[in-house]
Amino acid sequence: MPKMILHMINARHQLTGIAKWLSERLDDAFAVSAKHLSLLDTDVIIRAGKAVIPEKGHLGYAPERGLIYVTVDPENPVLRTNPSQSLERMLAHELHHSSRWDGPGYGKTLGEALVSEGLAGHFAQEVYGGEREPWEQVPVSTLRPYLFKAQADWQSADYNHAEWFFGSHEFPAWVGYSLGYEMVGRYLAAHGDARAAKLVHAHAADFRVFLDAV
Repeated sequence: MPKMILHMINARHQLTGIAKWLSERLDDAFAVSAKHLSLLDTDVIIRAGKAVIPEKGHLGYAPERGLIYVTVDPENPVLRTNPSQSLERMLAHELHHSSRWDGPGYGKTLGEALVSEGLAGHFAQEVYGGEREPWEQVPVSTLRPYLFKAQADWQSADYNHAEWFFGSHEFPAWVGYSLGYEMVGRYLAAHGDARAAKLVHAHAADFRVFLDAV
C-alpha cells in the first residue's frame, strides 16, 4: 500500500487550529486517489501563506516525483467551507502530476505542459465528479484564436508558461489549462475506455492531433 507522509510547517502555530481537519481531508484524498491511480509513497509539505487561489484558499504544486507542496490560508473562509471537496480535488490533481513525474515527467515544452495539466484536470473529475474547475472553463470560442500558436509552439521549451497558464496582456487567464483540458477531453471521447488515471505516463505526442479538434 502506498503511503503519504504529511509534513506540517507549523512552528509558529499558523496551522494548529486546522491541522486535524487538513490531515483528515488530505488523507482521504490520497486514499481515494490511490483506488484509481498507481501511486507511490509521497511526501506532502503543508504550509500557511497568502499565495493561494482566493476562490479556494489553497494552492498545490508538484515540482518533482514523490513531492507535493500545499499552501493554505487559514484566514480565508472558503478553505474550511471546502465547496465540492475543493481541497481533496486539488490534491488529486497534484497526485496525478507527481505520478507523471515517475514516468515522462511534467514536461519542458508547451505541448507537454498542456497534456500534463489536461490529464490532471480530468483525473480530478474521474475521482470526484462535479463541475470542472474555473480555470478549465474558458469558452472554446476564446481558446480557438490561440490554437495556431499552440501548434506552432508545441515543441518549444522556450514558451512563456506564466503567459499561457495565468494570462498576460495578450493572453486571457487560464488559456493553457482550458486548452489542455479540452484537448485531453477529446482524446478521451475518441477512446471510449480511456481514463486519465491510465494515461498518467502517456506521451504528449499521442494527444497532439486532438488539439486541432478543439
